[in-house]
Amino acid sequence: MECFSDIIYEHHIQKATDYNLKVLMIMNYAFYISGKSGRLKKFLMTANKRFLSNIKLVISDFEIEPELYEALKTLHIVSQVFDYSELGSNSKEKRLELSNRILDTFTLHEIDYCFSFGSHLLSGNLLEHYKDRIINFHPSVLPMFPGLRSIDQAVSHGNIFLIGNTVHFIDSGVDTGPVIMQSVIPTKAFTDTNNYDIVLDLQIEMLKKMIYILDKDMLNVIDGNVVIKCADYHKSAFFPDIEIKLE
Repeated sequence: MECFSDIIYEHHIQKATDYNLKVLMIMNYAFYISGKSGRLKKFLMTANKRFLSNIKLVISDFEIEPELYEALKTLHIVSQVFDYSELGSNSKEKRLELSNRILDTFTLHEIDYCFSFGSHLLSGNLLEHYKDRIINFHPSVLPMFPGLRSIDQAVSHGNIFLIGNTVHFIDSGVDTGPVIMQSVIPTKAFTDTNNYDIVLDLQIEMLKKMIYILDKDMLNVIDGNVVIKCADYHKSAFFPDIEIKLE
């Protein structure tokens, strides 16, 4: 498999900024979360120190559950709450105020990348300053079923054979940023159990992959398209899995 390292290197030289020069140093990661944030909690409980060492900050737009708060405290990860309900008189004001506070906090803690599991749209200078550095985990195979309650959207639609998750950069739209990676599972795996974790827990492994990719400086955005250096883009999969036994 060709890694296109020379092309990517030239692109980096042309597009070099302060933050991609930091690939030579330790990356600082943050999370933006809403609600229970079950994926983050499971990640913190199961990941080894390799994946946790560079997580510096968790920002929530809702009160952090005690169990998660204690886990963050034990790991010496700073937590900050900006109560969304108190940030303005309408959704536009709240989104902008939340985004401005997130930007100020990222700047204070010298955050390089943010992993978003939040439920509110971000806007303003945050998106400009952190272009291609805020990474969202969305529970659908985008561009299908953007927005909230994506799994329910897919099931209600009917005739959707595969559901899953998309990791993508955040832009000013609703789940419209460049796609980084996706995971899929047959819809029947969900409808047989009605267990959302069957789909959502795939995001934990995707998060580990993202940290690895960023740590190794493998992520590149060229003309609005994401290329992961040395990743295999030619491997296929078949669903449902059928074992052929020849007599």
